[in-house]
Amino acid sequence: MPRLNIAIPAPRFWVGLTCALLAAVALFATYDLTRRSALDDLKREARVTAQLRVAVLQSELDKQRAVPVILADDSDVVAALRAPDPARFIRISQKLERLRQETRGAVIYLIDDKGVAVAASNWALPVSFVGENYGFRPYFRQAMTGVVAEQFALGTVSHKPGLYMAHSVSDDGKAIGVVVVKMEFDAIEASWAQSPQLTYVTDRAGKVVLTARQDLRFQSQPPVRTDEFVTPVAVPVDGWQLQVVSSARPALDMARNAILMLALALGLTSMLIIWQWRRVRLRQAQGAILAAREAEYRQRLEGDVEARTREISITNARLSAEIHDRRDAERRLSSLQADLVQANKLASLGQITAGVAHEINQPVATIRILADTSVKMLGVAKARAMLSDNLDKIIRMCERIGHITGELRTFSRKATGEVEPVPLQDTVMSSILLNQSRLHENRVALICDPIDPVLKVMAGRIRLEQVLVNLLQNAFEALEATPNPTVSLTVEVTDDWVTLKVIDNGPGLKPEVLDQLFTPFVTTKPKGLGLGLVIAHDILRDFGGDLSAESTDAGASFILRLKVAS
Repeated sequence: MPRLNIAIPAPRFWVGLTCALLAAVALFATYDLTRRSALDDLKREARVTAQLRVAVLQSELDKQRAVPVILADDSDVVAALRAPDPARFIRISQKLERLRQETRGAVIYLIDDKGVAVAASNWALPVSFVGENYGFRPYFRQAMTGVVAEQFALGTVSHKPGLYMAHSVSDDGKAIGVVVVKMEFDAIEASWAQSPQLTYVTDRAGKVVLTARQDLRFQSQPPVRTDEFVTPVAVPVDGWQLQVVSSARPALDMARNAILMLALALGLTSMLIIWQWRRVRLRQAQGAILAAREAEYRQRLEGDVEARTREISITNARLSAEIHDRRDAERRLSSLQADLVQANKLASLGQITAGVAHEINQPVATIRILADTSVKMLGVAKARAMLSDNLDKIIRMCERIGHITGELRTFSRKATGEVEPVPLQDTVMSSILLNQSRLHENRVALICDPIDPVLKVMAGRIRLEQVLVNLLQNAFEALEATPNPTVSLTVEVTDDWVTLKVIDNGPGLKPEVLDQLFTPFVTTKPKGLGLGLVIAHDILRDFGGDLSAESTDAGASFILRLKVAS
């Protein structure tokens, strides 16, 4: 039988094949891990963006939803529907016009039980709704039977899309009409148009209702490309969902750059190994004859290494620039958060400035009278004792002015963010002094427990004053309609904690308000932003303490827990 000759690959073939497989696995793993990590970062950023846009949208919705609820209980509105009269409807229209200007809504109108608009905020315009029949509108029929209703639709007169918020007007338990507020989203959609990310809102049926692109409105949700991803967040409207479409291209580019760098590194390593191996082989086989060729080859290879090294340096420089940009963005975010705290403090400062001015005017007037009297008495020989008394009073009045302005200047100074031992008595007294005018103006009785002058807590003096000023102002505002208004400050000290309570005898807090008291943009004030208590809560948390609230029929209590400074 003839002998079969089977060629067996050399060992270095298997070594090369193994290295190639390991390199391929390393490249694939690097690409996949880099892409996943970068994509996760993009998704987190998109989630934050979507939540912020929903927060802005919810703030506007809550503001507009309050309007029909308030108007439905308005005595003038109920009286006008109960006894229809053209002159009375004109007065209602004028009231709706003023309210629309204050709330910046699209239009507010009143419909009787037959579906006819009898008053509207646009009553004086050519496109007035007065006299139009809206009985066919679903929001009218639903409100007449179910108190409240909402519908997103095109306006029959304006032909502009908007959200109609309706609330029935009842008389002795019977619906006699409906108050409707139309909210348009032009400003919000315009802000979305400035972003590179496509943002839109879909309804329960998946149709686009809010968008900066008019070609998508009332269409099905647009398809998403393979290099994009969608971040959905629920909107506080039945069945609505906000969608933010973001590009995944940055993650793919970063992954491609990572494997490019790794490939360059592996290529350089392989070339160096091959070069060294060939160098040894050439020395063994050819010796001195191949020295010149080897030098030429080495020179060419070193040039390749230098070129690829420059490419790697350029790539590293780009990555360093991206890292620097991201850190710069984080610093700007931190600065914006600090500025938000300062803005809230300056807003409180604006409210107490008028009171401080009143406190200063009184000693200034006294100083003027005493000075005029002293000038007239300079020529009287026996008036030396009276002159000395007047000068002593002037000195005390100047010290009082300096104390007031010093506290005001300290309060307005931007906080450093440091936590250190702070005298609790000085901080509480300063906060009361800054609110002294509000106490006199509202005739509030302030009762404060005695505080040990040596008691110190871990906090920041300026930020703790900001919290106390904010809580005292809230308490004074809650007592505006309360007879015999009283605010109490109680202090309880244990081994490690100080509990300071701000208690008022006002109407207290409703359960639904108490549950969301420290949620951003939630407020019961008509012109409030819903950030004061949120910032106060965060400040106490930075101190290592806590801020909470309680409410009973006898009033509301805000409880500050601070660590005792050792």
